[in-house]
Amino acid sequence: MGNKTQTNSEARLAYELHLGKRVSDNHWYKVKRNLEDGGFEVNADTAVFYAKLKQHLPRTSVGTLKVFEHYQKAEKLLAQSASKIRGLEILEILSNQGINPHPATISRWFKPVGGFRKTRLYYPEKLTPVLTAAFIYQTVNSIKLGA
Repeated sequence: MGNKTQTNSEARLAYELHLGKRVSDNHWYKVKRNLEDGGFEVNADTAVFYAKLKQHLPRTSVGTLKVFEHYQKAEKLLAQSASKIRGLEILEILSNQGINPHPATISRWFKPVGGFRKTRLYYPEKLTPVLTAAFIYQTVNSIKLGA
C-alpha cells in the first residue's frame, strides 16, 4: 500500500509542477480516475502526459480514453513520416482519414505550432496535438451526424 501511495504523491507532484500550481483533492481525484479509466498506471509520466494533453486540447467533448486513442493514432501516423512534413502533406493525411475541415478550423489546430502554411515544413513530433485535434473533430462530427 505504501508504494502505491508514494507513486500517487509523486504523480500528483509532477502534475502540479507541470501546471505550475497546486490542484484541489477533487481535481486530482478526477485526473487519477481519468487515467485509470483510460487503462493507464497513475505515475509521474502519465500524469504529466495527461496535463500536456489537457493543455493542448482543453475543452474536448470526447472522453479521455478516446483522446488517448486519438493521440496514439496520431503518433503512429506521424512515426511513418520523414524528418519533416509539409503542410500540404498533412492535409493529404487528414483527407485520407476522411477529415476535410474548413480552412479556419485547420488554422485553429495549427495555432500552437505557429500557424498553417501548405509549403511550411513541420516536425512530426510537434504535429501530434494537431492530428489528435483532427481525430477528435472527426469523432465529434460523426456523433453529430449520427454516423
